[in-house]
Amino acid sequence: MVADDASGRLPRGDGEQTAFEAIDVEVEWIARELGSRGVHYPALIARSSLERAGYTESFPHLLLSASREDHTATPWCLSPAVCYHVYAQLAGTRLSGPLALTARGPCFRGEQHISPGVRQVEFEMREIVFLGERSWVLRQSTAARARVMALARRFGLEGAWHPAEDPFFLPAGEGKAAMQRLLGVKEEYRCGGLALASVNRHGTFFGDRFAITLADGAAAETACVAVGLDRWCAGLAGQPREQRDCHLRAG
Repeated sequence: MVADDASGRLPRGDGEQTAFEAIDVEVEWIARELGSRGVHYPALIARSSLERAGYTESFPHLLLSASREDHTATPWCLSPAVCYHVYAQLAGTRLSGPLALTARGPCFRGEQHISPGVRQVEFEMREIVFLGERSWVLRQSTAARARVMALARRFGLEGAWHPAEDPFFLPAGEGKAAMQRLLGVKEEYRCGGLALASVNRHGTFFGDRFAITLADGAAAETACVAVGLDRWCAGLAGQPREQRDCHLRAG
């Protein structure tokens, strides 16, 4: 199959779609086991929300705006990640206790170098977002990290976690990026050089930006675990058919 236009995303036949859904079901099950509530978000997100999150400052080269055919600007952008919807939804909220949400959705980034299954303009992610006090967020995101790795290996996607080269938030400036790597705020699960999932620990960054607080009024800490469904499918596609079918049945 060839990629759809210039987006890099491949059409999926019944077999590929079955694999795609099987992976998502397993990741969602991990999220539910960790107490997550399911949410559905649109493909569009308000530009003001991305500005508040610092995305327009940090990743302007990846941001895709929604516009009319007559080039009239609109206040919306194509969502670059699912978790930004969560912070926008909870802006100004005082949490009565820790909260975990999970959502699957389309994501869009203005990649310059397209490679199907690796770098695409459009792709889908399943994310698990944790909000609460520090120890709980760390404990839950660590548990999710371990379970995602176990799932990947069950699917025959052998790999390991590595510090990420592109910190999830505020990457502007080498000093900040280096510090984030030292603190381990973003890790990627890589299989054969392909990043299949990431764990992003934000501290109180989004809690501060969106005024999401704990019961005592302190800023909530957040973390998100993101699984790139297209990339998992690409990893499975590289397996012999019998091996791939066996892994899917076992999953």
